[in-house]
Amino acid sequence: MLLMYQVIELLNSFSLFNDTETRYGVLYMENKKVKLSECCKSISDGDHLPPPKSQSGVPFITISNIDGDNQINFNGTMFVPDSYYDSLSEEKKARIGDILYSVVGSFGKPVFIDFDKRFVFQRHIAILKPNDKVNSRYLYYAMLNPNFYYIADKMAIGAAQRTITLNSLRNMTVNLHDIATQNAIVDVLSSIDKKIQCNNKINDNLSYQSDIVA
Repeated sequence: MLLMYQVIELLNSFSLFNDTETRYGVLYMENKKVKLSECCKSISDGDHLPPPKSQSGVPFITISNIDGDNQINFNGTMFVPDSYYDSLSEEKKARIGDILYSVVGSFGKPVFIDFDKRFVFQRHIAILKPNDKVNSRYLYYAMLNPNFYYIADKMAIGAAQRTITLNSLRNMTVNLHDIATQNAIVDVLSSIDKKIQCNNKINDNLSYQSDIVA
């Protein structure tokens, strides 16, 4: 079964979204390169201080909560007090349409926020708030592209825990179409994405039933 990044790479191989200047191809045809800082209102990360723990309240996620489908698994999370969440600046609070991106250790994992839920995250995760120049899901697919990871891998520093600094992330570039073309590309990839998620749920259910029978 194809994963979403494999679908994007397959589309690249057929030159549907190809940029011949790069090794892997990118998600778009003729366009202009823009820095992430140019298509985002802000690019920040989680709190750098250890958060206060609580028995209940707001979930606190780490990179390990990002699953193989680039979604957040809230099972087994720690919690922080509501007051801690309320004290955070708006740029550190995830809203619908924002993108999370792991930047330390297991870097290069984007997550598109398509749900309304309060949660906080560690400094190992960056948060991007796209502006009106870009369809936020289009930007997510661009960051999911293997070519984007290839660039991130070259920019990562350190040895034990390789890191993409916020400054490096802000200066990384994506290829940007006009908004109408962005929307058309998102329509195609979102449809494929939904089918992949549906297939994954069916497979998980079949696996669960098989375990019960066994």
